[in-house]
Amino acid sequence: MKLQDALQNYYFHTGKVSDIARQLAFAAIAVIWLFKAGAGASISLPKELLEPLKLVVVCLTLDLLQYILATIVWGIFHRLKERAGTSDSSEFKAPSVINRPALACFWAKTAVLVYAYWELYSYVRCIINQS
Repeated sequence: MKLQDALQNYYFHTGKVSDIARQLAFAAIAVIWLFKAGAGASISLPKELLEPLKLVVVCLTLDLLQYILATIVWGIFHRLKERAGTSDSSEFKAPSVINRPALACFWAKTAVLVYAYWELYSYVRCIINQS
């Protein structure tokens, strides 16, 4: 295995986690919607579900922010290399800090989603125990 292979595996798995996190965030919204009360203009959510809903929205916001930051950082890096006269066939290394903003969002959204699901699980567990 080459170092590049390890990096490609890392990119593959972080991409998968992002895809799954996004799907789970939307699924959480659907589950929360199932517990709504009322109809029409008087729809309301149980107070205990507002926190998981907020967390899921934060997760989706961090998901978008991750890709916005990566786009900006890599776009600037590319432009700087281009202005420096780097040719398309030149080999160079990117600074190790270049992915830190996007990685911070990646890990934050993953942690927030896990916490949101814990809160959602706790609510469902209480509902089941009351039955």
